[in-house]
Amino acid sequence: MLFLFRGHNGPVVRAIAGAVLLAIGVALPGGALCAGIGAVLLVWGGIGVLSSQRVRRQGHIGSGGRMP
Repeated sequence: MLFLFRGHNGPVVRAIAGAVLLAIGVALPGGALCAGIGAVLLVWGGIGVLSSQRVRRQGHIGSGGRMP
């Protein structure tokens, strides 16, 4: 499953897996470890999504030519 965390859709997969683990950890009694791992994956995926959007936006602006 770790190969899903790489590539173009990696941050989205991390966020989805984190949300699922967080929900399972909250639903099960004694699932604090699962909820903690889910929260970390959710935050990591969110940061990755925001970072990839920022890079894509900057690349799009910079590809038009020289900046004035």
